[in-house]
Amino acid sequence: MTQTTRPTYYSRRLVAYVTELWRRREFVWFLALGNFKARNASTALGLFWWVLNPLLLSLVYWFVFGLLFGSRDIIYLMSGMFVFHFTAQSLTGGANAILQNSKLLANLRFPRLILPLSNLLESLIGFMVSLGVLLVLQIFLRGYVPTVSLWLLLVAIPLQVIFNLGLGSIAARLAVPFRDINNFIPYVTRIWLYLSPIIWPLRFLDEPAAQSFAGFADLNPLFPMIAVYRAALTDGPLTPDMLLHTLIWSITVGVIGVALFVRYEGRIVRHL
Repeated sequence: MTQTTRPTYYSRRLVAYVTELWRRREFVWFLALGNFKARNASTALGLFWWVLNPLLLSLVYWFVFGLLFGSRDIIYLMSGMFVFHFTAQSLTGGANAILQNSKLLANLRFPRLILPLSNLLESLIGFMVSLGVLLVLQIFLRGYVPTVSLWLLLVAIPLQVIFNLGLGSIAARLAVPFRDINNFIPYVTRIWLYLSPIIWPLRFLDEPAAQSFAGFADLNPLFPMIAVYRAALTDGPLTPDMLLHTLIWSITVGVIGVALFVRYEGRIVRHL
């Protein structure tokens, strides 16, 4: 293949792949909805556990770090916890997307990216419900009146979806040849939680003892992402560089993750 025909070849493959994904969009939706219902069918509260899980975690951390250390802002804690939970669920779901659907892969031919996509859609459904719950709680606890900043959600949600798709695709790519990755993900997400501005306030970074820690903030993609959500949901402060960093992280992780997965997907079945 010559240098001139190579870009044309890859662009045609990309168009054909995206076209096939779009043609099977109903399959993505029904797979996500089926998994969502099946996951919650055996519990009394059903899909409300998607909201209750990060909500109860927020209450636990609020009690430990709020009541004991003087920070009482439960809305601040929840706004970060819901965003983090969406990414953590997408990462875990991506790692399990291929392994839990091995029979489906062996019997049907379809773009394998559909599986991480369906898991992402499943997590997105729960995340949208949790955002609604957060807004309702703000109205009752703070007398919150939605402002024009709420439109930032139209930027924050698509960018996080792209980021989560890339992250879930990377996890799905690694989970097939390296099955032990599922055992490491809970530890990775727990460390990531503590390094994100969720259970600790931003003023912590101004403390002299935290100066060395502050340097790692730019390496955490959830740092600017949570800031954009808090600006949208709680009228928190937001600088243009936070939006720019969120955009860079989302596009970079999304493109790299999807490219790695699609390049490998032809060899997935033989490793199952």
